[in-house]
Amino acid sequence: MLTRRAILQQAGKTATVLTTTTPWWLVRRAHAARQAKLVVWNPAALAPQVDKIMQEQCYAYAKQAGIKESEIDYQIIGGPQLVPKLVASLEAGNPPDITRLGGGYVQLYRSQGHLVEVTDLVNKMQKAQGGLFPVSMPSVMHQGKAYGVPQSVSPWPLVTRMDLLEAAKVEPPKTWEEFVEVCKKLQKPPKLTGFGLCLGLQNDTDNNVMNMIWCYGGKLVEADNKTVALHSRGTIAAVQLIADMFNKHKIIPKGSIAWDNTSNNKAYQSRQVIFVLNPTSIYAHLADSDKELYKVTGLLPVPAGPAGAVEELTTAEWLLFKHNPYPEVAKGLAEYWMAPENLKVMIEEGDGRWGPPYKNMYDSAFWKRPAFQHWRVMLERGRQFPAPGTTNSASGEVLATYVIGRMMHRVLVENWNVEKAVVEAHKKVAEIYARHQAG
Repeated sequence: MLTRRAILQQAGKTATVLTTTTPWWLVRRAHAARQAKLVVWNPAALAPQVDKIMQEQCYAYAKQAGIKESEIDYQIIGGPQLVPKLVASLEAGNPPDITRLGGGYVQLYRSQGHLVEVTDLVNKMQKAQGGLFPVSMPSVMHQGKAYGVPQSVSPWPLVTRMDLLEAAKVEPPKTWEEFVEVCKKLQKPPKLTGFGLCLGLQNDTDNNVMNMIWCYGGKLVEADNKTVALHSRGTIAAVQLIADMFNKHKIIPKGSIAWDNTSNNKAYQSRQVIFVLNPTSIYAHLADSDKELYKVTGLLPVPAGPAGAVEELTTAEWLLFKHNPYPEVAKGLAEYWMAPENLKVMIEEGDGRWGPPYKNMYDSAFWKRPAFQHWRVMLERGRQFPAPGTTNSASGEVLATYVIGRMMHRVLVENWNVEKAVVEAHKKVAEIYARHQAG
């Protein structure tokens, strides 16, 4: 069996290996010299080994497809910078050929007429590795056609410093009330704070806060995808809990109101917080950056509230933009990245940065490691941002405009009454949903 070190040593050879591997599909070749580059904007994975493998695979595909390296514009872009850069590029009419996003952006940009239809590719993926998880489909499908390519499915566990809990002989908190007490007991401010909750105007904030809202019985929208339901006792209770964590219990760093999507990762990786709600980018990054912390990091279920325990479940998708004069080339790259043998290299050598969207890929020994012992439960009970509604263009706009994060800023920065802030956010969500339904 290959050791982790041996696998990483082989990663640099990935491109050479992949060019000689028989692909699962017929590689799409450009039939004429390209007059424009293949423009790829790949948001940083927050795990350098994953960024490296994905870039190697892109160039391996290009070699097979007859594309010169000089014809590729491959950029790794920080997550917080990607969406503003993409919005500007769409306004200017020159977006990338392909990028990766989650949280409803496929439906948002599909509704604006920007995306290439990729139904044939998604149908092909459904025939591989037991098919795709059903949760992957609402993000990409519209009226029976696919406008995005499922890339991953990821629960958001409670990333935990198990060594600190064990040293204090404290059991992992099973409820949010226990969680507050554990944080208060173990933290040593200002160097070590309990909960690295992202509270900036970022998607991590919206996802983290919505996760806690579910635990208290709240939700964004009903299952009919029309009835906005944010204003409720459950939402108010969850927002009040976060406000108390921030102001009363002081278990959330004060600077978190200005954090971006990388700040909570950095806070944990620099040993400044005990807990973070996040996908496994933190864990994957530690595999190379800090073996000691990697070994004592737990990926635990989220604590329960009055409505139970439930995890955020996010999907990510490849988006292909219509402006591209050679859309088949970008589609071929998406196929290459999502070929099971190539995806397995990226995910497993990348230490589980994401979960695969293919059902049978979880049968490997990698996913049976102790670190992932709770993964299947979280995958099965996890919810997406608009649950019990489904991902659509309206929920995509809610995420893209940070409505939930702005609600938290009303409370934490402007000292608004909690219910007043919830009511305002509810009205904003309702306006967005009404506009999309009218369109």
